[in-house]
Amino acid sequence: MPWDEWDQLKAAAADKDSAQMQLNGIPEEDRRLLPQGDGRTGGKGLKHSPKPWNRAAATAHDLGIGTGTAKGSLTKGHAGMAGGLEGLASLAELRSVLTSWENRLKAVRDECEALEPKLRQVPKDLNGVDVATGSKADGVHTPKGGDAK
Repeated sequence: MPWDEWDQLKAAAADKDSAQMQLNGIPEEDRRLLPQGDGRTGGKGLKHSPKPWNRAAATAHDLGIGTGTAKGSLTKGHAGMAGGLEGLASLAELRSVLTSWENRLKAVRDECEALEPKLRQVPKDLNGVDVATGSKADGVHTPKGGDAK
């Protein structure tokens, strides 16, 4: 691209109304859709809700219990099979399938038990972030109306 063409493009861009950066980046009509917080955090829309995290933790808890129950039922259901199927080639396969499912269900239950307290901790941690971020935002002073011209 020749230099004179580049200079023309730069001049044309400078002649147009330059776009101004907006720190919040959200148009006014969309801001009304944001959660408004409860005044503790200073900044509107900064407050996180603990509800989805607690629901996820409760789901992990329920899934862990359900998985443990299913594992117990599966094991109990296979308890008497060995006597009736002794000598059949399928008995070894059934034992292999049982062991595989028991291991999988145990892994799911263990993961749910490990995940539940972590999910319950998230809203507590985010609340700290909300307060810290709100305090930092409150410390920023802007001219009236937000226009520095």
